[in-house]
Amino acid sequence: MIKLSEYIGKNLIIKQNSIWKREFTLFSDNEVISEMKYPGYLSEFAECRIGNEKFIFKRPHIFSNMIEIRKEGYELPIAKMDTNFFATKGILDLPRGKKITMKFGLINNKAEIYYGESELLVTLRYKVSFKEKSNVIIEKRSEVLDEFPWIIMLAFYFVQLKRRNTGVSH
Repeated sequence: MIKLSEYIGKNLIIKQNSIWKREFTLFSDNEVISEMKYPGYLSEFAECRIGNEKFIFKRPHIFSNMIEIRKEGYELPIAKMDTNFFATKGILDLPRGKKITMKFGLINNKAEIYYGESELLVTLRYKVSFKEKSNVIIEKRSEVLDEFPWIIMLAFYFVQLKRRNTGVSH
């Protein structure tokens, strides 16, 4: 499994591969760290591949404020993220009682990932272009990011749901 703490101070970018496909890549320089794709063009769930592991981000039903994270081949979710009514804050419940707080801007230009409520781990800044693109800044070394590297792609997935206005932001 990839340790994201090794990428502190490096330029990480999430970029859409093609304007016609909903496929995204998280990379540093020329090294691919993670890939996320939607199986169909109007699909609500995304598949995230990190190394040889594959995770699925999915809402249980269309008007749900919750996102379930499943490992490929398993029925039960390994983690769940609940958001508030305005979709500006999300609480991610991880195994063994760990909690991650994600804060999203109202204009969708920034997302922040905190361990607990106050320990800033990652910042995502979105750029405006035809292809979706965002810069990822890892602020602090953390065991949680090393153990669950898909957290960054989950934040990116949630912002895309908000932008598509598909029920996450009521």
